[in-house]
Amino acid sequence: MSVEANDFKEQVRNHANIVEVVSGYVALKKKGRKHWGCCPFHGEKTPSFTVDEEKGFFYCFGCHESGDVFKFIMKSENCGFMDAVKFLANKYGIPVPERQKSAAEIAREQKAKQVVATNELAARFYQACLTKTPYGKGALEYLHRRGITDDIIEAFSMGYAINSFNGLMNALGKRGYTAEQLMLAGLAVPGKNGGAYDKFRNRVMIPIKDPRGKIVGFTGRILGDGMPKYMNTGETEFFIKRYLLFGLDIAVNEIRKTRQAIVVEGHMDAISLHAAGVKNAVASMGTAFAAEQARLLKRMCDEVVFCYDSDNAGRNASVRAVSIARAAGLKVRVAGVPDGKDPDEFIRQHGKDAFLEVIRQGLDGIDYQVEETILQNNVTNLAGKVEAVSKIIPFLLECKNEIEAAEHIRRLAQRLTIDEGLIAAEYRKAAKNSGVQASSVVQQPTVKSTYTAEQQAEEMLLAVLLEHPELALGCQDIVEEAGFVHQARRQIFDCILAHDGEQTVEVHRLMEILEDEASSVLAGILSKNVPDGDCAKIIDDCLRQMKKGFLEKEYEKHRLLADEYERSGNERFMDELLESQRINNEIKRLYGS
Repeated sequence: MSVEANDFKEQVRNHANIVEVVSGYVALKKKGRKHWGCCPFHGEKTPSFTVDEEKGFFYCFGCHESGDVFKFIMKSENCGFMDAVKFLANKYGIPVPERQKSAAEIAREQKAKQVVATNELAARFYQACLTKTPYGKGALEYLHRRGITDDIIEAFSMGYAINSFNGLMNALGKRGYTAEQLMLAGLAVPGKNGGAYDKFRNRVMIPIKDPRGKIVGFTGRILGDGMPKYMNTGETEFFIKRYLLFGLDIAVNEIRKTRQAIVVEGHMDAISLHAAGVKNAVASMGTAFAAEQARLLKRMCDEVVFCYDSDNAGRNASVRAVSIARAAGLKVRVAGVPDGKDPDEFIRQHGKDAFLEVIRQGLDGIDYQVEETILQNNVTNLAGKVEAVSKIIPFLLECKNEIEAAEHIRRLAQRLTIDEGLIAAEYRKAAKNSGVQASSVVQQPTVKSTYTAEQQAEEMLLAVLLEHPELALGCQDIVEEAGFVHQARRQIFDCILAHDGEQTVEVHRLMEILEDEASSVLAGILSKNVPDGDCAKIIDDCLRQMKKGFLEKEYEKHRLLADEYERSGNERFMDELLESQRINNEIKRLYGS
């Protein structure tokens, strides 16, 4: 970002009081030094959403959304960072500096506006043909038979392309639009002997909108038996599928409220779900779910449930989509519609409650990948089992931690009747080759994650250091030895360390440079109240607890390795036993029995 742009951003930040901005969306009440209200990003009746005016950030104790005033506008208005800055600049009457644009940039912007304007006018024409002319009678009856009400038709701006080669061209031509403009928008195609004609004919027209509600393309569903059944706007520099999710502009509020998105395959699937009252459904523009779509959803929710068609293409697409969504930090489940039906057909036959029950019974993403892989391999013999395991291992490497991976390995061993240790060995080998830390996956009971005293100490340490960054350097040696339970906290510590010699840490700058997860953790830390007293003593107590947690984990690791080596007859068990005893003695010496 240029110096001029950064100055502009800071000017906006200084004018945009976060309490005033948030109050335009949420009723806030001051308690102590913070303001409280019901979170606008998930449904709740008891206020857990806080705004800290002094530090300039918000944090929700319920859904853990957090950030500064720009992040709040980005989430509330579903826009990017610079759009949020400009939104607030306009609100406070701050002139937006215009960067000198190249002729190519100006031309592209003009083309993009022209495409949207052409699409918007075409959509109104298609809507009029559907709802106000006898040409659309058959299409309207078709939609009503499928349970698509007039309200849903209006909400999705649905229409009808008449069975004519020049119906749209003539209508828009009277408004001054040329054949070149229609072809640029993908609404017309060139003829063999020159000229152009309408691309969409005798089709129910479904506009495709970007997250802000601008129409960027269309899908046309044929009436009758013609082919192709669905016809789409071709991909251009103005219409790129991987950045779009059909229906997101309508579903966004419900997705934020429920913290969940249901992703289906087809546009009509999504429309039928909305017609039946399932308001958090979107379609992935086909079976190819993309990383960009996953990141788009991550800004709005915690969990995605894939509910693709039950055919082979849909199931294989679900397997791929799980990994993409998990990589974006989303929780993932996969719901299979019974009897080989698609979501549209199922919900029309069985209703909303039955469909929601299918969603509730959806499998954990990795469990689904495992089951699908087993189904696609002949696991009645050893060779098939070995092949299945080799295909499943990459999915296990995507687990967030070793405990999760170990649980999946345990269940897989039971499922295939294979020794758990053999699968764990293959997992460790693959992890080593891929650089994943997985050296201690062994056959042991899984332990539920809890918020330990060690983690509380880590957060209190960071809370104090945020107020006294000059003390961070003195903590470095113990931090390097003990580490942090959560990598996000390590990122925050490193950022504080970079402020060595300074008296304060600018929180909003940290929010900008940290990854999303670390930014959320930071907001939670900032919400803590640092007790009055000797900061050096508080820090010493925190470091002491962190080192104790580190030593306890080291003791447990070497103890378990000693047990494992002893069971397998490996002479290294004595070395591990001695090391575990040495660590246990150190714990007793430092912290007592």
